[in-house]
Amino acid sequence: MNRRLFLQAGGITTLSGVFPAALTADTASTVIDVTAQPGQTNIVGPDFPATDVWGFNGEVPGTPIRLRLGQSVDATIHNALEVPTAVHWHGIRLPNAMDGVAGLTQPAIAPGESFHYQFTPPDSGTYWYHSHVNAYEQIGRGLYGPLIIDETTPPVVDRDLTWMIDDWRLLDDASISGDFGNGHDRSHAGRIGNVPTVNGRFRDVVKVRTGERIRLRLINASNARNFSLSFGDLKPSVIAIDGQSVTPYVTDETIVIGAAGRVDLILDMTGDPGSKMPVVDNFYRQSYDLTQFVYEQSPLRDQPLDSAINLPPSLIPEPDLANATAHVVTIAGGAMGGLQRAKLDGEWMSLRKVAQQGYVWAINDVVGNKLRMPPLIDTKQGSSIILTIRNETAFPHPMHLHGHHMKLLSIDGKALSEPRWVDSPLVMPRQTMKFAFVADNPGEWLFHCHALEHHAAGLGALVKIS
Repeated sequence: MNRRLFLQAGGITTLSGVFPAALTADTASTVIDVTAQPGQTNIVGPDFPATDVWGFNGEVPGTPIRLRLGQSVDATIHNALEVPTAVHWHGIRLPNAMDGVAGLTQPAIAPGESFHYQFTPPDSGTYWYHSHVNAYEQIGRGLYGPLIIDETTPPVVDRDLTWMIDDWRLLDDASISGDFGNGHDRSHAGRIGNVPTVNGRFRDVVKVRTGERIRLRLINASNARNFSLSFGDLKPSVIAIDGQSVTPYVTDETIVIGAAGRVDLILDMTGDPGSKMPVVDNFYRQSYDLTQFVYEQSPLRDQPLDSAINLPPSLIPEPDLANATAHVVTIAGGAMGGLQRAKLDGEWMSLRKVAQQGYVWAINDVVGNKLRMPPLIDTKQGSSIILTIRNETAFPHPMHLHGHHMKLLSIDGKALSEPRWVDSPLVMPRQTMKFAFVADNPGEWLFHCHALEHHAAGLGALVKIS
């Protein structure tokens, strides 16, 4: 979609920014019946054709799933697409067989077939579910949805909103560009689209009231785009990152959220009745309005709520740092990455020869070109791991470890004043991050870059826990 059409499409919607009713239940188990199928959605407004998408129940985002902590998931996923698929429950510490990585933890769900997932999430928080087969295309066409697990004692708010933020690479007729997995995207920043959206809508307008308190759950569902959001005169309080609680803190800075990451905010709407306030993304060189808050004329209250916003503490086991095993992971490759050679299928090859086979990234000089390969880490259940990730490339990498959360301890050698749990940390170019976690979930777990084109081009590995 060229810049003229992109700008013409601005300000076309007046939606509430709220999802339809989620799949919920009052019983101990939430029964979920979801179909991956083609659909159509109006991403850029009535002046353009509807966009053909792939969605869960034909919607983008897919049908929201909402549980109470302690409820189990009893989900049947049907495949009405013409290609195989599977569902990964991103950020959930679940049994390995339920992780949804086709070819590793389960067979792919063939067209016309179904798969049954059953697990009980051990943590509350903000998560999401998405395809894990040819993910750079299937997520890029819309196969994702939100998964919310409510705390037993959530903070008091007037509204609980979920924004799945994404970007789409659209042509002038609003159709999705079919150039998935091209060489430039694989070797550079990944598939960066030209139409950013909130809940599948471009430049949505979110109506609010002065004095309203909102819990805003941000989920980055994009293939590779990272966001840095500015909320203008508002002062967001961060209360959770990647689904796990943090000591609430107010920030005047932008909220950075890498691909696959999540951030929970408390927003006290302090604007004047009748005013407007854009939410601006400025991660890349050119900033733009992602969405816009529009204040209604009647205020809700004169003063913000005076109530606690703390979430319950995390239930993730603490690693034993004194007796942990240390591992160093070095990410190399890509354009301007300096990688000279790498090991592919056990054989050392020049980067040119590796690239001829479609791979341009490596972890510790090994190309992750398949799911069944020698593990990067092979450890016993219950052991503590200290993992140092060094990004020696020119591009950011959101590194996702399945089945676990990692505690971020330091960045570039500087210890965090409050270490925090993450599952998809964004490691910036030439940056080093140190983490620790307990390898308490047995199985073979995928560890990969969630810039999906990077993963497809070799930036992945396995962590084996036995």
